[in-house]
Amino acid sequence: MGRYDGRMPSDRLLERVRHGELGGIILFGENTVEGPAGTAAAIDRLQRAARAGGTYPLLIMTDQEGGEVKRFADLPPAHAAALIGSAAQARAEGASTGRALRAVGVNVDLAPVADVEQPGGFLGTRSFGSNAATVADRACTFAAGLAEAGVAYTLKHFPGLGTADTSTDAGPVTVGTGARRLRAGYAAYRRCGHGAPGLVMVSSASYPRLTGDGDPALLSPETYRTELRRARVTLPTISDDLDTPAIEGLHTPALRALRAGLDLLLYAQTESSSAVAYEGLLGDLRNGSLGDRRVLDAAAAVARLKGSLPR
Repeated sequence: MGRYDGRMPSDRLLERVRHGELGGIILFGENTVEGPAGTAAAIDRLQRAARAGGTYPLLIMTDQEGGEVKRFADLPPAHAAALIGSAAQARAEGASTGRALRAVGVNVDLAPVADVEQPGGFLGTRSFGSNAATVADRACTFAAGLAEAGVAYTLKHFPGLGTADTSTDAGPVTVGTGARRLRAGYAAYRRCGHGAPGLVMVSSASYPRLTGDGDPALLSPETYRTELRRARVTLPTISDDLDTPAIEGLHTPALRALRAGLDLLLYAQTESSSAVAYEGLLGDLRNGSLGDRRVLDAAAAVARLKGSLPR
């Protein structure tokens, strides 16, 4: 997954799409400034390039959580997660958001937040609350509303950022919370981390008391072989941003994430970062550092997600 700069995708990026080098695009505010109609035209160009190359349709995703995190300022949801007071309201907000996004051409919402917020955490109103059952109830009904409208949902940020005091967008984050407490927050993943259409976003914070190492969760094999299984997650996995200060300076993060078990790599800061990562991974395949089977398994998971979405 990559991004493009400005209001319309560049010719270079469209060429990469035609060549099958991108599985999809993430949209930010600068890509949506012309409103739904202008953004729809840009998405149409992207999907036409994918068809011309004979590849799968692209995943077109954005962060449309509600409240402070909305890339389309004038589209639903009308409320931040913390202000959604019932499962019925969450489902209605999810459905209205899904219909609005699908009308533009967006087929993946990087929402809902499934983190259980704790006092002092940075998430604030982005979380549905501090009770795991309540978060599961409202996150999963919001997700169901999106799915009903033909838009994939994304549960995030596994295994949980509710006790983190700073964002991984600002720098490396270590969550010192114990494994038992973190696992108590898996309720949303156990309830709707399976079926389709959906994704689970894996955090770029480190969880030493959970995984037994200091690696970011998305780079730790223990996240995939133990914790996601414990949470009964069967959805494809997507990284949190790999082009972020939380990952900066780490050696071969894309290679390590794929080897650990990740399915989809997200580069959200610059248009060029996904191109550099693609070339690096191609080299890893050719020299044997990355096995064919792992790539094929990841590709199959992403293809199943794409196949579950309306054309």
